Amino acid sequence: MSVLTLDATYPGAQRNRLTVFFRSLIAIPHLIVAGVWGWFAEILAIPQWFIVVFTGKRNQGIYDMQRGWLDYNSRVVTYMSLMHDVFPPFGSDAGTVPVRVNLEYEESGNRLTTALRFLWAIPAMIIIAVIGIAAYFVIIISWFAILFTGNQSQGMWDFVHKMVQMSVRLQAYILLMTDSYPSYS
Repeated sequence: MSVLTLDATYPGAQRNRLTVFFRSLIAIPHLIVAGVWGWFAEILAIPQWFIVVFTGKRNQGIYDMQRGWLDYNSRVVTYMSLMHDVFPPFGSDAGTVPVRVNLEYEESGNRLTTALRFLWAIPAMIIIAVIGIAAYFVIIISWFAILFTGNQSQGMWDFVHKMVQMSVRLQAYILLMTDSYPSYS
């Protein structure tokens, strides 16, 4: 089974205080595009579910479209989470954003875990919701730290990175892109 990793680099240098201050406003167009594209990716999970349950194999066309969204959404979420200051380009081109999602395509899928995916994802969704609440406060503290000092502590960055990675793993799991259960490690 392929395990998703979110490769990102800690921006140890001085951060851009101006873009951090206006980050929520600057990212609105990206949030709209990622949201609409995400709905489409979720809708495509329905036929993918039937394909995997009945054939035991994933449709690569559906996977590739979902993968494009997963990569784009990861760049947007890491930008919003103050993990980097590089404004992400629209679409599937990564540009110079220092974030990469690694997930190998697996044609075969486990029929049983796919059939019960909506149930098995619930514990991970609860865990990521709790960790996400904590990360939200860490991001707020980071926002103030960057505004006043120009830097973000690596401990706060690492916590947010792990939360975003688990969130992306959960998204890939729910979208039936992998059979690997999402973990925080």
